[in-house]
Parts: sequence; C-alpha cells; structure tokens
Amino acid sequence: MTTSTATTVVHSIYINAPAQRVWDAITRSEYTTQWGYGGAVEFDLRPGGAFRNLSTPEMREMGMGETAVEGEVLELDPPRLLVLAWRPMWQPDPPTTRVTWVLTEYPNGQTKVVLTHDVSAAPEQFAEFNGGGDPQGGGGGWPWSLSGLKTLLETGRSMDA
Repeated sequence: MTTSTATTVVHSIYINAPAQRVWDAITRSEYTTQWGYGGAVEFDLRPGGAFRNLSTPEMREMGMGETAVEGEVLELDPPRLLVLAWRPMWQPDPPTTRVTWVLTEYPNGQTKVVLTHDVSAAPEQFAEFNGGGDPQGGGGGWPWSLSGLKTLLETGRSMDA
C-alpha cells in the first residue's frame, strides 16, 4: 500500500522474514549491497550516531561522490524502529529530510515494514523518492528499493540478478 501527500512518502510492505533479519538487511552492508541502489552502509547505531550509504562504482562512474546519502541516527529501538536525518549527497546543497523505518513482527515470523520519508524540507524531491522515475536510470525511489529488500530476504537473490 502506498499513500502520500506533497511532503510525506509512506510505503508499507510485508516481508516473510523476522524483524531482526529485516533490521540487519537495513543496517548491514552484507545485505545493503544486494538491494536498493546497492551501496555499502556505515552505521553508528546510537542516537546522534552518524550513518553513510556509500556509492557503488557505477554511481561514481556517473559522477556521484563516494557517499550517496549521509545523516544521523535520531532514534532507534532495534529491531523495531530506526529514525534517520537523511541527506541525499547527489544533490547540490542537499536538504536534510527524515526517514523512519517501523518494523512489526507477527507471530508467524512475517514482518510489516512501514517506511515514512518526510520530505517537507525538500518537497521538490517528493516524486523522486515516491518512485516517479525509471529504476534503470536511478529513479525507482522507495518502492523499487523496498521491492529489492523483500526479494532479497525472501529468495536470497538480488532483484537485479
């Protein structure tokens, strides 16, 4: 299910994996290199800790710097909640937006993932983050990334494989 306003992107998805495994896939490079845009991550998992989502070699060939996204951990409750101040470094003078991951594990081992991206600091980026572009051209946004996360955790393969 997808809902949206001009300043908030919200996507929900169910993944057949426990919350801890989903959490690990969001916060550990051994997973992040296999879903979404494929970059490794660096997390200092504590409030106030820094995080970076690194660019892939292909991104750097297109002119992007070493870091695709950088920010700060605002709040966390592993494996249920991760709130990030999030800055897209591919943009000049990148705005800081807020990304919230909420993971709810059910007794059957499935996890509901709700991703909320508050883009009120950069409403012009709404369409891009909401999936308004071509995934092959780098514009699949959160729907494409979440689909890759689900594919990886349920099949063990990258969506691009």
